[in-house]
Amino acid sequence: MNVRIDLNEPKILAKVQNDRFGLLVSNEWKRLIDPYTPRDTGTMQDTAKLYPNKIHYIQPYSRYVYYGKNFNFQHKNPYSTYEWDKAAANAGQLDKLTRTLNNALQSGQY
Repeated sequence: MNVRIDLNEPKILAKVQNDRFGLLVSNEWKRLIDPYTPRDTGTMQDTAKLYPNKIHYIQPYSRYVYYGKNFNFQHKNPYSTYEWDKAAANAGQLDKLTRTLNNALQSGQY
């Protein structure tokens, strides 16, 4: 059996290396990690700024919470923990992100 794959790398890179696609990545990843993000009043989650391929938690205490290991994180979000992005990835959320991004690319949205 012969298999031939023709990749148009510049076209593929143009689709995934633009700000519009980067914002999709950030929006979808934030949605998927929110259940793992510590939440008390909601300020840290609600004021996060989304940039292409980046989520910035702007509250001054965000870094402290992200690296803190001596908190009772299950206060409002049952899965919340420190390093919530890594916890979400270990729980399979990264696979969901990949599927969503692949679907967006295959549908011709990007």
